[in-house]
Amino acid sequence: MCKLFGNGKLKACEAEKAEALQSLAELMDRYSQLETTYGQLLTSYSQCQTELAAAQVKPKIEPCGTIDIHTMSSILLDKLEDMEDNYAAIYLPDRDNKVYRKADVVEFLHLDETDQIVWKAEVEDCDDIAAQVFDDGLSLVWTNVHALNYFVDENETFWFVEPQTDKIARNLENWQGWDVRFFLGR
Repeated sequence: MCKLFGNGKLKACEAEKAEALQSLAELMDRYSQLETTYGQLLTSYSQCQTELAAAQVKPKIEPCGTIDIHTMSSILLDKLEDMEDNYAAIYLPDRDNKVYRKADVVEFLHLDETDQIVWKAEVEDCDDIAAQVFDDGLSLVWTNVHALNYFVDENETFWFVEPQTDKIARNLENWQGWDVRFFLGR
């Protein structure tokens, strides 16, 4: 810091001040460059996150074959009879209905993440979760109290799928209901 007075000393102070201003200008330029680089990195990171999300493949279940609408109707009616259920609407949108290997369904459920969804009434509850699994390929069943999924395997065996726990079973548990309202096939 220049505290001395006199012509020679004043010139030295002005030179020191000019040098400090030059350093400050260089620092400001460098700071501006770093800000630009940081902005570019943030943009690049955001693009990478978007690309990564798009690249992540959601598991899908592939059918191993089909059965005709009459056979599927019979399987569903037999299931209702086994449950001592008098009536349920059966919606089979196609003449040929998909069948799946049970092992493929187990593997799909292991990979799919619907069982990890946090249940929230009216937002992410049974019908929302079952609809996601329906979108992935399994059929939908709605009881008097619950929505879940089902499939028929290559041996024409009917299976319920609880999408919130990934449990596969031949019969409903009490909490899942006792009266089937409808089946919606795939």
